[in-house]
Amino acid sequence: MIETTTKSISQSVEFLRKVSKDVPEAAVVLGSGVKVLEALSDEQSFSYDQVFGISPTIVGHAGSLTLGRVQGKLVAVMRGRFHLYEGHDWEVVTLPTRVMIEWGVRHLYLTNAAGGLNQEFAVGDLMLLTGYRDHLNPKWKETGLIPALMSAPTACANELTNHIWAVGEKLAKSDQRFRPLKSGTYAGLLGPTYETLAEIEMLRRLKSDAVGMSTVPELQTALGTKTVAAAISVVTNVWSDDAAIDGHEEVLKAAKAASERLDKLFRAAIAP
Repeated sequence: MIETTTKSISQSVEFLRKVSKDVPEAAVVLGSGVKVLEALSDEQSFSYDQVFGISPTIVGHAGSLTLGRVQGKLVAVMRGRFHLYEGHDWEVVTLPTRVMIEWGVRHLYLTNAAGGLNQEFAVGDLMLLTGYRDHLNPKWKETGLIPALMSAPTACANELTNHIWAVGEKLAKSDQRFRPLKSGTYAGLLGPTYETLAEIEMLRRLKSDAVGMSTVPELQTALGTKTVAAAISVVTNVWSDDAAIDGHEEVLKAAKAASERLDKLFRAAIAP
Protein backbone atom coordinates (compact mmCIF):
# COMPACT_ATOMS: atom_id res chain seq x y z
CA MET A 1 0.00 0.00 0.00
CA ILE A 2 1.17 3.54 -0.70
CA GLU A 3 1.22 6.09 2.07
CA THR A 4 -1.36 8.77 1.28
CA THR A 5 -2.35 11.89 3.17
CA THR A 6 -6.00 12.79 2.68
CA LYS A 7 -8.42 15.11 4.37
CA SER A 8 -10.38 13.60 7.22
CA ILE A 9 -14.08 12.88 6.74
CA SER A 10 -14.97 15.83 8.98
CA GLN A 11 -12.69 18.17 7.00
CA SER A 12 -14.27 17.12 3.70
CA VAL A 13 -17.80 17.48 5.05
CA GLU A 14 -16.95 20.88 6.50
CA PHE A 15 -15.72 22.01 3.08
CA LEU A 16 -18.91 20.82 1.38
CA ARG A 17 -21.15 22.47 3.96
CA LYS A 18 -19.36 25.76 3.36
CA VAL A 19 -19.97 25.66 -0.40
CA SER A 20 -23.55 24.33 -0.21
CA LYS A 21 -26.20 25.13 2.38
CA ASP A 22 -28.25 22.15 1.15
CA VAL A 23 -27.45 18.43 1.31
CA PRO A 24 -27.82 16.71 -2.09
CA GLU A 25 -30.76 14.42 -2.68
CA ALA A 26 -28.39 12.04 -4.44
CA ALA A 27 -24.71 11.49 -5.16
CA VAL A 28 -23.45 9.79 -8.32
CA VAL A 29 -20.04 8.13 -8.76
CA LEU A 30 -18.91 7.80 -12.37
CA GLY A 31 -16.78 4.91 -13.60
CA SER A 32 -14.20 4.91 -16.38
CA GLY A 33 -15.36 7.00 -19.33
CA VAL A 34 -18.94 7.37 -18.05
CA LYS A 35 -20.29 10.88 -18.72
CA VAL A 36 -23.71 11.81 -17.35
CA LEU A 37 -25.46 14.71 -15.61
CA GLU A 38 -23.46 17.43 -17.32
CA ALA A 39 -24.48 21.10 -17.62
CA LEU A 40 -26.65 21.03 -14.49
CA SER A 41 -28.52 24.07 -13.19
CA ASP A 42 -26.67 26.19 -10.59
CA GLU A 43 -23.57 24.13 -11.25
CA GLN A 44 -20.34 24.53 -9.30
CA SER A 45 -17.36 22.19 -9.48
CA PHE A 46 -14.45 21.41 -7.20
CA SER A 47 -11.38 19.26 -7.64
CA TYR A 48 -10.96 16.12 -5.56
CA ASP A 49 -7.87 17.78 -4.09
CA GLN A 50 -10.08 20.54 -2.70
CA VAL A 51 -12.70 18.15 -1.33
CA PHE A 52 -10.77 15.04 -0.34
CA GLY A 53 -7.13 16.15 -0.43
CA ILE A 54 -6.27 13.60 -3.15
CA SER A 55 -6.95 13.06 -6.87
CA PRO A 56 -7.41 9.92 -9.02
CA THR A 57 -4.51 8.81 -11.22
CA ILE A 58 -6.37 6.71 -13.82
CA VAL A 59 -7.30 7.90 -17.33
CA GLY A 60 -11.06 8.45 -17.58
CA HIS A 61 -11.37 9.58 -13.94
CA ALA A 62 -11.39 13.38 -14.02
CA GLY A 63 -11.30 13.85 -10.26
CA SER A 64 -13.94 16.53 -9.86
CA LEU A 65 -17.05 16.87 -7.72
CA THR A 66 -19.88 18.87 -9.25
CA LEU A 67 -22.89 20.19 -7.36
CA GLY A 68 -25.94 21.08 -9.44
CA ARG A 69 -29.67 20.63 -9.76
CA VAL A 70 -31.84 18.25 -11.78
CA GLN A 71 -35.32 19.76 -11.98
CA GLY A 72 -34.66 21.54 -8.70
CA LYS A 73 -33.15 18.57 -6.84
CA LEU A 74 -29.56 18.98 -5.73
CA VAL A 75 -27.16 16.24 -6.82
CA ALA A 76 -23.43 15.66 -6.29
CA VAL A 77 -21.65 14.14 -9.30
CA MET A 78 -18.26 12.58 -8.54
CA ARG A 79 -16.28 12.13 -11.75
CA GLY A 80 -13.78 9.47 -10.81
CA ARG A 81 -12.88 7.15 -7.96
CA PHE A 82 -9.93 5.56 -6.23
CA HIS A 83 -9.00 1.90 -6.71
CA LEU A 84 -7.26 -0.72 -4.62
CA TYR A 85 -4.98 -1.52 -7.56
CA GLU A 86 -3.55 2.01 -7.43
CA GLY A 87 -1.98 1.04 -4.12
CA HIS A 88 -4.57 2.82 -1.97
CA ASP A 89 -5.87 1.18 1.16
CA TRP A 90 -9.55 0.56 1.90
CA GLU A 91 -9.88 3.85 3.81
CA VAL A 92 -8.82 5.92 0.78
CA VAL A 93 -10.89 3.92 -1.71
CA THR A 94 -14.04 4.40 0.38
CA LEU A 95 -13.35 7.99 1.47
CA PRO A 96 -15.81 9.68 -0.97
CA THR A 97 -18.58 7.27 0.04
CA ARG A 98 -17.94 7.82 3.75
CA VAL A 99 -18.00 11.58 3.20
CA MET A 100 -21.38 11.36 1.42
CA ILE A 101 -22.74 9.25 4.27
CA GLU A 102 -21.52 11.71 6.90
CA TRP A 103 -22.90 14.64 4.89
CA GLY A 104 -26.34 12.99 5.00
CA VAL A 105 -26.86 12.15 1.31
CA ARG A 106 -29.85 9.79 1.07
CA HIS A 107 -29.15 8.02 -2.24
CA LEU A 108 -25.85 6.90 -3.78
CA TYR A 109 -25.79 5.92 -7.47
CA LEU A 110 -22.65 3.93 -8.37
CA THR A 111 -21.49 3.23 -11.92
CA ASN A 112 -18.66 1.26 -13.43
CA ALA A 113 -17.34 0.16 -16.81
CA ALA A 114 -17.48 -3.64 -16.82
CA GLY A 115 -16.65 -6.53 -19.09
CA GLY A 116 -19.65 -8.61 -20.07
CA LEU A 117 -19.54 -12.29 -19.17
CA ASN A 118 -23.17 -13.08 -19.93
CA GLN A 119 -23.25 -13.84 -23.67
CA GLU A 120 -26.81 -12.57 -23.91
CA PHE A 121 -25.49 -9.08 -23.18
CA ALA A 122 -24.40 -6.58 -25.84
CA VAL A 123 -21.85 -3.79 -25.76
CA GLY A 124 -23.51 -0.69 -24.33
CA ASP A 125 -26.04 -2.55 -22.17
CA LEU A 126 -26.73 -1.19 -18.69
CA MET A 127 -26.72 -3.90 -16.03
CA LEU A 128 -28.39 -3.10 -12.72
CA LEU A 129 -27.01 -5.07 -9.78
CA THR A 130 -30.17 -6.56 -8.31
CA GLY A 131 -31.74 -9.11 -6.03
CA TYR A 132 -30.26 -12.03 -4.20
CA ARG A 133 -26.91 -12.27 -6.00
CA ASP A 134 -25.84 -8.76 -6.85
CA HIS A 135 -22.05 -9.01 -6.67
CA LEU A 136 -19.11 -11.24 -5.93
CA ASN A 137 -16.89 -9.55 -3.41
CA PRO A 138 -13.08 -9.50 -3.34
CA LYS A 139 -11.75 -10.28 0.13
CA TRP A 140 -8.05 -9.77 0.64
CA LYS A 141 -5.97 -11.82 3.05
CA GLU A 142 -3.68 -9.84 5.32
CA THR A 143 -0.56 -11.29 3.71
CA GLY A 144 -0.07 -10.86 -0.01
CA LEU A 145 -3.49 -9.44 -0.89
CA ILE A 146 -4.55 -12.83 -2.27
CA PRO A 147 -8.05 -12.58 -3.74
CA ALA A 148 -10.85 -14.91 -2.73
CA LEU A 149 -14.40 -14.54 -3.99
CA MET A 150 -17.18 -14.25 -1.43
CA SER A 151 -20.87 -13.63 -2.12
CA ALA A 152 -22.62 -10.61 -0.61
CA PRO A 153 -26.32 -11.01 -1.42
CA THR A 154 -28.07 -8.02 0.10
CA ALA A 155 -26.08 -4.90 -0.76
CA CYS A 156 -28.31 -3.87 -3.67
CA ALA A 157 -31.61 -5.39 -2.55
CA ASN A 158 -33.24 -2.10 -1.60
CA GLU A 159 -35.82 0.48 -2.59
CA LEU A 160 -33.40 2.55 -4.67
CA THR A 161 -32.55 -0.43 -6.87
CA ASN A 162 -36.26 -1.19 -7.26
CA HIS A 163 -36.93 2.44 -8.18
CA ILE A 164 -34.21 2.51 -10.84
CA TRP A 165 -35.51 -0.73 -12.34
CA ALA A 166 -39.07 0.65 -12.51
CA VAL A 167 -37.82 3.85 -14.15
CA GLY A 168 -35.87 1.81 -16.69
CA GLU A 169 -38.93 -0.25 -17.57
CA LYS A 170 -40.97 2.91 -18.08
CA LEU A 171 -38.32 4.47 -20.33
CA ALA A 172 -38.01 1.29 -22.41
CA LYS A 173 -41.77 1.34 -23.07
CA SER A 174 -41.91 5.03 -23.97
CA ASP A 175 -38.66 5.39 -25.93
CA GLN A 176 -37.64 2.84 -28.59
CA ARG A 177 -34.02 4.07 -28.41
CA PHE A 178 -33.76 3.17 -24.74
CA ARG A 179 -32.63 -0.42 -24.34
CA PRO A 180 -34.29 -2.34 -21.50
CA LEU A 181 -32.05 -2.64 -18.45
CA LYS A 182 -30.27 -5.91 -17.79
CA SER A 183 -29.82 -7.31 -14.30
CA GLY A 184 -27.15 -9.59 -12.96
CA THR A 185 -24.19 -10.39 -10.75
CA TYR A 186 -21.06 -8.22 -10.77
CA ALA A 187 -17.67 -9.76 -9.97
CA GLY A 188 -15.44 -7.14 -8.35
CA LEU A 189 -11.78 -8.11 -8.68
CA LEU A 190 -8.56 -6.33 -7.73
CA GLY A 191 -7.07 -5.62 -11.18
CA PRO A 192 -5.42 -3.70 -12.76
CA THR A 193 -4.88 -6.27 -15.51
CA TYR A 194 -7.83 -7.60 -17.45
CA GLU A 195 -8.87 -11.18 -16.83
CA THR A 196 -7.32 -14.13 -18.65
CA LEU A 197 -9.56 -16.44 -20.65
CA ALA A 198 -9.27 -19.02 -17.87
CA GLU A 199 -10.38 -16.47 -15.27
CA ILE A 200 -13.28 -15.41 -17.47
CA GLU A 201 -14.42 -19.03 -17.75
CA MET A 202 -14.12 -19.40 -13.96
CA LEU A 203 -16.27 -16.32 -13.37
CA ARG A 204 -18.89 -17.51 -15.83
CA ARG A 205 -19.10 -20.83 -14.01
CA LEU A 206 -19.60 -18.85 -10.80
CA LYS A 207 -22.66 -17.28 -12.50
CA SER A 208 -21.13 -13.82 -12.87
CA ASP A 209 -22.66 -11.62 -15.56
CA ALA A 210 -20.07 -8.81 -15.60
CA VAL A 211 -16.63 -8.15 -14.14
CA GLY A 212 -14.82 -5.00 -13.04
CA MET A 213 -12.37 -3.54 -10.53
CA SER A 214 -14.45 -1.21 -8.38
CA THR A 215 -17.88 -0.55 -6.82
CA VAL A 216 -17.82 -3.34 -4.23
CA PRO A 217 -15.97 -1.23 -1.60
CA GLU A 218 -18.55 1.55 -1.94
CA LEU A 219 -21.49 -0.86 -1.73
CA GLN A 220 -20.10 -2.47 1.39
CA THR A 221 -19.40 0.90 2.99
CA ALA A 222 -22.95 2.16 2.43
CA LEU A 223 -24.59 -1.08 3.55
CA GLY A 224 -26.28 -0.63 6.94
CA THR A 225 -26.08 3.17 6.89
CA LYS A 226 -28.79 5.76 6.20
CA THR A 227 -27.37 6.19 2.68
CA VAL A 228 -28.99 3.72 0.28
CA ALA A 229 -26.78 2.62 -2.62
CA ALA A 230 -27.51 1.10 -6.02
CA ALA A 231 -25.10 0.23 -8.81
CA ILE A 232 -25.12 0.00 -12.60
CA SER A 233 -22.48 -1.58 -14.83
CA VAL A 234 -21.93 -0.16 -18.31
CA VAL A 235 -21.07 -3.23 -20.41
CA THR A 236 -18.08 -2.12 -22.49
CA ASN A 237 -17.25 -5.46 -24.12
CA VAL A 238 -18.70 -8.96 -24.18
CA TRP A 239 -16.39 -11.95 -23.97
CA SER A 240 -16.70 -14.81 -26.44
CA ASP A 241 -14.43 -17.71 -27.34
CA ASP A 242 -13.07 -16.04 -30.46
CA ALA A 243 -12.98 -12.40 -29.29
CA ALA A 244 -9.94 -10.52 -28.05
CA ILE A 245 -10.13 -8.68 -24.73
CA ASP A 246 -10.38 -4.94 -25.33
CA GLY A 247 -7.96 -2.48 -23.75
CA HIS A 248 -8.67 0.61 -21.66
CA GLU A 249 -9.16 2.92 -24.67
CA GLU A 250 -11.88 0.66 -26.05
CA VAL A 251 -13.50 0.58 -22.63
CA LEU A 252 -13.62 4.39 -22.53
CA LYS A 253 -15.10 4.54 -26.04
CA ALA A 254 -17.86 2.05 -25.26
CA ALA A 255 -18.70 3.77 -21.96
CA LYS A 256 -19.07 7.10 -23.73
CA ALA A 257 -21.53 5.61 -26.24
CA ALA A 258 -23.75 4.21 -23.46
CA SER A 259 -23.68 7.39 -21.40
CA GLU A 260 -26.59 9.02 -23.24
CA ARG A 261 -28.98 6.28 -22.11
CA LEU A 262 -27.54 6.29 -18.59
CA ASP A 263 -27.95 10.05 -18.39
CA LYS A 264 -31.62 9.75 -19.34
CA LEU A 265 -32.10 7.01 -16.74
CA PHE A 266 -30.48 8.97 -13.90
CA ARG A 267 -32.31 12.21 -14.65
CA ALA A 268 -35.62 10.36 -14.63
CA ALA A 269 -34.74 8.45 -11.44
CA ILE A 270 -33.47 11.46 -9.48
CA ALA A 271 -36.27 13.81 -10.45
CA PRO A 272 -39.28 11.67 -11.49
